[in-house]
Amino acid sequence: MIPHVRAGFFLMLLQGSVWLTFLHVSLVEGQATNPEPLNFIVQLEGPVKFKRPGWTGYTPIVFGTRLRTGELLNLGESSRAKVVCSDLTLHDVPTGIVGVPCSSSHAVLHTAKGSLIHPTRGGSNDDSYPTVLMPRRTKLLSAHPTLRWTSVKGATSYSVVIRGDQFFWSTVVNSGTEVVYPEKASPLKPDVDYKLIVVASNGETSDEPGLGLGFSLLNSDETKVVRQGQKQIENLGLLQGPTDFLIAHLYAEHHLYAEAIERLEGVSEKFKVSAVQRLLGDLFMDIGLVRQAESHYLNSLDLSTAENDEEGQMIVHKTLGYIYQQILGNKETAAQQLSATLELAKKLGDDLTVSQAEKQLAELKSAGS
Repeated sequence: MIPHVRAGFFLMLLQGSVWLTFLHVSLVEGQATNPEPLNFIVQLEGPVKFKRPGWTGYTPIVFGTRLRTGELLNLGESSRAKVVCSDLTLHDVPTGIVGVPCSSSHAVLHTAKGSLIHPTRGGSNDDSYPTVLMPRRTKLLSAHPTLRWTSVKGATSYSVVIRGDQFFWSTVVNSGTEVVYPEKASPLKPDVDYKLIVVASNGETSDEPGLGLGFSLLNSDETKVVRQGQKQIENLGLLQGPTDFLIAHLYAEHHLYAEAIERLEGVSEKFKVSAVQRLLGDLFMDIGLVRQAESHYLNSLDLSTAENDEEGQMIVHKTLGYIYQQILGNKETAAQQLSATLELAKKLGDDLTVSQAEKQLAELKSAGS
């Protein structure tokens, strides 16, 4: 163990269940409270536009745009587009003005049922203590996950601990901020709650208050379902980027947030599209890491602007407005984001978002007066 670590900390770790945090996965506010089928544009060639109910006109569609039945696609004679439906079937979209070629029956991909997260210390940018990046607030497929945390200024090593019910494993990492849980270590078991704790050589610990910061392995039945869905996606014959994007959505539905993040991070350097960065932002919000989420949302905003994706820009501005207003308490920046949301919503004819943005801006103005 690291000699400078507070002795009391490890004494408490060894006192049984007092440090065991049970897994209560929660999601960012604004996601669906009831699961809905997910259909996505996954391939485009030439100009393609779409129109949601109530919109005043068509706007360009981009990779990863979510589609619902009742919406319209507009393809020119030389344009091509493919849609993956929630039942994991791939469809060519015919030219002209057509509906979304998907039904809601036998859906495999759904939105995840969620509720408001309560960000903890993980939302900070402070480098004086380590923050667990993964696994946290997640389930896992792999029994040998990569353990990752943020660096601490001046730290020369880290003591890494996994704590569970009648379970204790530790190691010391002298270089870097990640380690793979080894094959030779005591096996992690499905449906058992574990928690990763990291202690820097200066004695600062990653431990955060609150429930739901741990992780557990998926049981065999749910693992089988996920593996079957993943195989269906891989058999669609799409390129690696779209394939990993869809698998990440499948993982997220089953609360496999850490592995969804790893998969998207692995492809994002080459597959530079706004939808991937926006999903990474959503996933980091799901696990309570607001600053990491903010960074990905800002990347998504830049890519959405380059793609001429007005709806994508609107979604990100709205999400950032929520983060700055409700979590980070930056009212001025929140107002800027919400004003941009309002402008885009009016342009698209999205009356619901117009109403929501106007209400939030009025609340900010009232709070500041």
